[in-house]
Amino acid sequence: MSGSDVRSIESLGDLHRATVHLADRLAQEGQQIRAAIHRAENRYSQDYPAYWRSQTRLAERRLTEAQDALSRKRATVRAGDRPPATEEAKRVAVCKARLDLCHKKYALTRRVSVEMEQACEKLQGPLADLVELADVTLPGAATRLATLIQRLRAYQDQSKPPTESNPGGE
Repeated sequence: MSGSDVRSIESLGDLHRATVHLADRLAQEGQQIRAAIHRAENRYSQDYPAYWRSQTRLAERRLTEAQDALSRKRATVRAGDRPPATEEAKRVAVCKARLDLCHKKYALTRRVSVEMEQACEKLQGPLADLVELADVTLPGAATRLATLIQRLRAYQDQSKPPTESNPGGE
């Protein structure tokens, strides 16, 4: 090893810096992925169901109002005096359709919420592996590599032949 190549030690230094950089980048990406998973879980398990619950309540209220308007329009003293209630009947039909849609969407969001929760759970294992790689494995490898580089440089300095500027090989 007395003829060690300085460029190979420099290459190991480059590898060390790349390993440290990779560990930092993986840690950042892991945090971003974890945040994205949390946002997705929150959106599908809370935001969407809450939205469709509120839309269902609103649709129920509008249907009740439309039915009341239709009842008032149809309520007359004499049967022959009944005014046409076509607009009110159409409004009731529209409100019923909207309420039906809201019920379907709410049921769908509940199913999707369960599926999304399961998908996010499946991601947690590989994400934990990524975080362990970024926080433990790569920094450990970088530390061992730094120690190896330090030892190689010390060995290289010891094995240099003495010169005028470096008497005794020091």
